[in-house]
Amino acid sequence: MKRGSLCVLVILVLLFPGAGFSETSEIISEGVYHMGDGETPIIAEGKALEQAKRVAVEQAGTYVKSYSKVKNFQIEEDEVQVLASGIMEVTVLDKKRDVAQDAIKFWVKIKAVVHPDRMEIMAERIREQGFTEDYKKMKDAYEQSQKEIEALKKQLVGTKDETNRKDIVARISEKEKVFTANRRFDDGMRGILANRLDEAIEAFSRAIAEDPGNYKAYGQRAMAYAKKRQFDLAIVDFHKVIELKPDEAKAYAGRGIIYSKSGEHREAIADLTRAMELQPDAPAFARARIYFALSQSYRGIGDRENALTNLKKACDLGNRDACRQVKATKGDRPPKKKLLRTPKG
Repeated sequence: MKRGSLCVLVILVLLFPGAGFSETSEIISEGVYHMGDGETPIIAEGKALEQAKRVAVEQAGTYVKSYSKVKNFQIEEDEVQVLASGIMEVTVLDKKRDVAQDAIKFWVKIKAVVHPDRMEIMAERIREQGFTEDYKKMKDAYEQSQKEIEALKKQLVGTKDETNRKDIVARISEKEKVFTANRRFDDGMRGILANRLDEAIEAFSRAIAEDPGNYKAYGQRAMAYAKKRQFDLAIVDFHKVIELKPDEAKAYAGRGIIYSKSGEHREAIADLTRAMELQPDAPAFARARIYFALSQSYRGIGDRENALTNLKKACDLGNRDACRQVKATKGDRPPKKKLLRTPKG
């Protein structure tokens, strides 16, 4: 069988509504993948689907930029693709496989429906969850994995030694597991963005089953548990993230915020302080949440000075709850005493 190759066939239909951006839009795209030696059919079909989705995301990104300009709300360039992915609902319209040039060709056709009315809410969730960085890492990992698989398939074609062939096939199999885990992770991200938390938790759990070292899946599942107020489960997952990646600032921040809410204030202060040490240049909204949680925990242990200092920092970074509390503390201050003048004579 010939070495597999990757290509994409694209048919794009963007139906931009005439009345502003009040209606949904549709993108039709196709993906094709030629399966090579050592690959499995289910993964090959998944890669054809992945290519179709990636083309749809690129086109939805154009729509996101246009919509944001019309509605005059700000999004960062690196948020565009993850936002585009979040507002799409994908349906597989058709798929088939056939033999082409001694290789099995997988073809998938999808329809991606874009929902602009969800865009601003999605943008907030993306920033809150820190999805932009994870999405970029996942995309880079996929591209790197594909390069490595193509190199392995070349080696497989070039060797007749059975021992070497078995070793190469095993390495391809491991790469396929990572691909599957990343697909599950992507499904989990979509679940979080759509606020379908149970669906997200299931997807992240499947990603972990495929790749037990996937600390990102543990971290996002922890956040989903936290949103459901299942704090014990969230803490367990944050522990696992830190075990797998001891310098992961978001895990310390997430665990610290839960400790603060649970009244474990000294543990919270230790974790939140560590998070700031590891990532002092974290996005403003993330630092604001950390400072606010620190203020609550310092107050919890009776350290009013540090509580107010962190509260003001959180307010300066745009945390509304912090600003309300800062305003309230000013109102609590006793009035200044008036100086009594001694009457003349």
